[in-house]
Amino acid sequence: MASSNEAKISTRTTPTALRPHILVVDDDALIGEQLERLFSQSGYKVTIATRAEEALELLEQENIDLVVTDIRLPGIDGVELTKTIADRWSDVPVIVVTGYGDIETAVEVLKLGASDFIVKPFSAAAIHESTRVCLEKASLFMEIRHLRHRLKESCEFGGMLSRTPEMHRVFEIIRTVAPTDSTVVVEGETGTGKELVASAIHYQSERRERPFVTINCGGFPEQLLESELFGYERGAFTGANQSRAGKIEMAHGGTLFLDEIENMPLSMQAKLLLVLNDQRVQRLGSNRWTRVDMRIIAASNIPLKDLVTQGKMRSDFYYRINVILIELLPLRQRLDDLPILVQDFLRHHPVAMRKNITGMTKSALDHLSQYSWPGNVPELHNVLEKAVILGKSRVINVADLDLDIEQPAGEAKTSSTAAKAPTELPLYLWIREKEKEYLIHKLSAFRGRIGLTAKSCGMEVRTLHRKMQLYGLDKKAFSKRI
Repeated sequence: MASSNEAKISTRTTPTALRPHILVVDDDALIGEQLERLFSQSGYKVTIATRAEEALELLEQENIDLVVTDIRLPGIDGVELTKTIADRWSDVPVIVVTGYGDIETAVEVLKLGASDFIVKPFSAAAIHESTRVCLEKASLFMEIRHLRHRLKESCEFGGMLSRTPEMHRVFEIIRTVAPTDSTVVVEGETGTGKELVASAIHYQSERRERPFVTINCGGFPEQLLESELFGYERGAFTGANQSRAGKIEMAHGGTLFLDEIENMPLSMQAKLLLVLNDQRVQRLGSNRWTRVDMRIIAASNIPLKDLVTQGKMRSDFYYRINVILIELLPLRQRLDDLPILVQDFLRHHPVAMRKNITGMTKSALDHLSQYSWPGNVPELHNVLEKAVILGKSRVINVADLDLDIEQPAGEAKTSSTAAKAPTELPLYLWIREKEKEYLIHKLSAFRGRIGLTAKSCGMEVRTLHRKMQLYGLDKKAFSKRI
């Protein structure tokens, strides 16, 4: 059963009613037609498969929200089909249809992961009720699945552009956590879009009509940072000629975005921790407490775990704010996004529009791909702006790009963490990068065939699926390789 938090997320994140997609697996044409008519009349999308093998292909290709399968099937039977779905698509519920003599088998299938079973002959009311209950329990997973499908069809989200699976998973997380009040930490290099993520979370939340207050923790000395955050009363210190509310008070009812939180002094962390725990704040020079209701989103260029290890962040403060973690990729790890980032820039830059600069040559785009982009997207924009202003033609050429590319062509396409020496990285990051490279090599060798790849890696198929999801690896991308 879903937790109360999950139920809350499910209810509040659904922008429009979803149309569940039901897959019926039965080799009896008459039963298949009856179920198709029954489900269609209830407003569900229905797909019919007569064999388990066909059903597995459809699960790979389609957004399936519920499987209704007979136990007795030619080839792979319903028992094995249910087990495979539980292993590979654990968020998709299965209803097993069985004859009276197969009830013992049906009970066994429940242990393998089926959500329910219906005994033939069954009534329309029975199948309707079972379907309703199963879909209701899986509603959160269903929405995430449909969201993932929508994001695959679009590269833009909340001002961010990407076609990579890793960034699309970030978009999913934003949509899922936005309606909650959970604290979010966004980690990533400068220029990867941390403030865009924070803004997207705020403006998709129920706090959207309230203030979105930002403060750069690295932009103030400690004493000034304290007065900016907490505010002060008149006469609290030299120069305090009038009372002033701090960022915390200003964010009441809305969101406080703490950028570059890695620069917040330990003493300030302790004071902010009290505010977060008590939900009240006291201005400098005052003895009056003010109740505040705000959501915290923090951003850091350095992983918070590393800050704790280095003694630059209090462990109690870390455990208080580290609820939802969103990690953003640097541009050099998503070079496939360069074409859409370039086109978007040219489409909106006033000089490019005035000079009718509409594109970039393939060699120029390849040239961009050979650079490591330490400044990420803002650096790309600067390079493009200079090319647009100084360029003489309607298409950007290699000669227009002011880039200092020292490494050989293709070297910058390796991931940033993999390119670094192991001693420059936390051990867990280096190990993850090496594991991803290993899996890419294996999947390429077996052209995306999961069973063979898992056997070669010496791991279970379920483990391989989980790791592929973690690293954003799609088997279809490898099956097309030669």
